[in-house]
Amino acid sequence: MILLSRKKSNALLKILLARASPRCNIPEVEDENSKLPCDKLLVQYFPEIPAYKVIRDYFLKSDYDYLVLATDDIIVKPEHIERLKQSLEVSGVPVLSGYMNVDQHEWQNGNVNICYELALKDKKLRYYNWIKNTEIPDKEFFQVKFAGFGLTAIRRDIVEKYEFAGDGIFKGKGMTFGASLDFVFCWWCHENQVPIWADSKIYMQHLRTSGTHRVGEKSRRVFIWRENGEAEKIDENWLSV
Repeated sequence: MILLSRKKSNALLKILLARASPRCNIPEVEDENSKLPCDKLLVQYFPEIPAYKVIRDYFLKSDYDYLVLATDDIIVKPEHIERLKQSLEVSGVPVLSGYMNVDQHEWQNGNVNICYELALKDKKLRYYNWIKNTEIPDKEFFQVKFAGFGLTAIRRDIVEKYEFAGDGIFKGKGMTFGASLDFVFCWWCHENQVPIWADSKIYMQHLRTSGTHRVGEKSRRVFIWRENGEAEKIDENWLSV
């Protein structure tokens, strides 16, 4: 059962939806961004690890309660954001995530990007035992060990303690080597006794093979898009990563 741990307050919960976007050319995704009822940070055409550094830096210099991560190939709709905010208001849990199909052609009945157990750190032996969409529990919230960044909300105190890193860290290569940032984050949560919850009501479509990556072809840029406002380009100082 999920713990109702959030303190009552007259202040509204503030979330920042951050999207590291190497593509920015999937219409079904991009068309929804302007409709989403929250502030959006769009970090475009960056390599993955520098993109998440920009995201964390911006978040920590702001006053948001939760950092919400979503890759740029998921169709996030207003109802997903509304549900997430309601769930966070009720629960106050450290990490709460939606979920999505793993493979694009298995949108309805295939695997989804959450697991009850963690795969091995060794990339050569790594195997994800995905939950199937047809096996999602008949309850609002349930605990998982792995949740890819599918509208994953991370509470502020957790962001303050954690710096995003690639899976090269498992081999002692340092934080800026490798990939699989979501996997590394979930291992950190496991090792630091931070529970990860999934919300069964937040299911999104993953267009995994759509669009084309344009990192290195397009100039890097960062936008903050306020709720009910226009997208504003972030000062160039933010790009010095």
